[in-house]
Amino acid sequence: MRWLAKAALQRTLGALPQGERLNYVFQRHVLHSFPVGDTAYGQKFTRAVNHLAAYEEHGPQIPVAEATFFEFGAGWDLAIPVSYALLGVGRQVVIDIRPSARIELVNETIAALERLRPELEETAGRSLRDLGGPIASIAELEPRFGIRYLAPCDARHSGLPPDIVDFVSSTDTCEHIPAADLAAVFAECRRLLRPGGAFSCRIDLQDHYSYFDRSLSRYNFLRYSEPTWALVNSPLHYQNRLRAPDYLRLVREAGLDIVVERPSRPSDEGRAELEAMSLAKRFCGYSVEDVGVTILSFVARAPG
Repeated sequence: MRWLAKAALQRTLGALPQGERLNYVFQRHVLHSFPVGDTAYGQKFTRAVNHLAAYEEHGPQIPVAEATFFEFGAGWDLAIPVSYALLGVGRQVVIDIRPSARIELVNETIAALERLRPELEETAGRSLRDLGGPIASIAELEPRFGIRYLAPCDARHSGLPPDIVDFVSSTDTCEHIPAADLAAVFAECRRLLRPGGAFSCRIDLQDHYSYFDRSLSRYNFLRYSEPTWALVNSPLHYQNRLRAPDYLRLVREAGLDIVVERPSRPSDEGRAELEAMSLAKRFCGYSVEDVGVTILSFVARAPG
């Protein structure tokens, strides 16, 4: 049960004063999870392209070079914000609950995107800006790329003025935020968006331990009751287990209008697996189609 060992270790690290730093050392030097490799950088760039397409179709008619983008939970390598800069986005406000960005990983992102330039330009269907060489400090992000990095900064109460951003995006982050906090985050996004601004979100609804332990079902965490799951659910790798209808409800309750829903429904194999699985009581009220969504992408818009 490799995943249980990892969960126990991360739960222990999460209780330590320097747990975040120790977790990074563990991920990079023991599991070798970072840097993620060119294939993963290409995938992250594609996700940035998809967000940008959502902005261009559903956002305000402001050229990307003049727009202000907002991303919460950008992670250690800032791959999405750097991809936006490569794509020509003019200004970005990027926040994280902890100062997670690592200079060495940001530089890996810059180097990888430059290495992959020909195929990335083909993916984007446009020429890309020159990123230049590595950065020497996080403070260089704003003058070099227009990325204002704020951390620690609470996405529930950012302290930023209202109506200052044209576009909000989130990539594989919402699944790591408790439901009550996520409601506040969505409300804050609504406050920050100018009228007619857009919000594009990608959420991975699978058990993330299945990426580490390939013997594990992507739906494994749906088997456990709340008290049992709480025993292994580390603050360093928190998974809220919300299902697609829960996220969409929270978005609507925040006052945003959903204009696009793209749920990846379960495969035939996934449906059979879920029907044979003994689900925790919390998930028994969902249809198989809803409980089995693996990836949810949506675009919402601020009224006005």
